[in-house]
Amino acid sequence: MYTGFDLLESSAALRNHWLRRFAAGFIDITIIFTPIWIVLMYVDVPSKIIVAGLGAGLVWFLYAAICEGRSGRTLGKALVHQKVVSRQGRRSYRQTFIRSIPKLFWFIFLPFDVAVGLATEGDPRKRWSDTVSNTLVIAYYPPMPRSEKAPRPQPRMREDFDSE
Repeated sequence: MYTGFDLLESSAALRNHWLRRFAAGFIDITIIFTPIWIVLMYVDVPSKIIVAGLGAGLVWFLYAAICEGRSGRTLGKALVHQKVVSRQGRRSYRQTFIRSIPKLFWFIFLPFDVAVGLATEGDPRKRWSDTVSNTLVIAYYPPMPRSEKAPRPQPRMREDFDSE
């Protein structure tokens, strides 16, 4: 029985996957936390850190569930080229809301969610909430428009050979 923690030692691809997921999460929480903290600087609230943590959790939950339900990506995931997909057909808002629940209390449940996902047998790329929601985070490189691709080489015509 191998767990994700066992495979992290030997798999550079798995380490890269989790590093990109961590970077995407850091980008998303920075986008969410910064405006909340700026607002709290001007408002007199006791326990600003607690209010900021709970507010960021609620906003992150809604932001992630809606963005991932709609396009499969948050801004952080888009920047690191990752996408949430369903393992059973089309991705639904229900699945993305379920997988986003640990983000409500991100300072406690999100690290626990990652640790349980890596400690259990199965796909080492998944958090525990990914298993429950039947989703997976994959590397995603959107297709390039035809105009940005390199032109295809054209076969030489018979008359090109005659002129040489």
